[in-house]
Amino acid sequence: MPIYEYKCTECGLETEVLVLDVSSFNEPSCPMCGRAMKRKVSAFAYKADRTAERERSIMKLASDYLKDGKVKDAARFMKKASEYVKTDKVKRASEALSKAVGGAE
Repeated sequence: MPIYEYKCTECGLETEVLVLDVSSFNEPSCPMCGRAMKRKVSAFAYKADRTAERERSIMKLASDYLKDGKVKDAARFMKKASEYVKTDKVKRASEALSKAVGGAE
């Protein structure tokens, strides 16, 4: 399962995408603005623990959703993120946002 790096052509957001099935993979849209993203040329892969960096990126994106008042989008994003980045902080944030959305409906 490769991880590809992408950069939004409109807002400049940089993100990583875990590709589960290369044969049916379509280029992603930017999670912030919905525009097309362009795949970056990445350095060669090496084994490193980048969990803390990914966790910070996830929390930043969720925070940006919340600043824009998009609680449902933040909850949906955190639910998906918690499937791939299994840290306590991401899990707790995902659960809290799920409760907030569930309580608002």
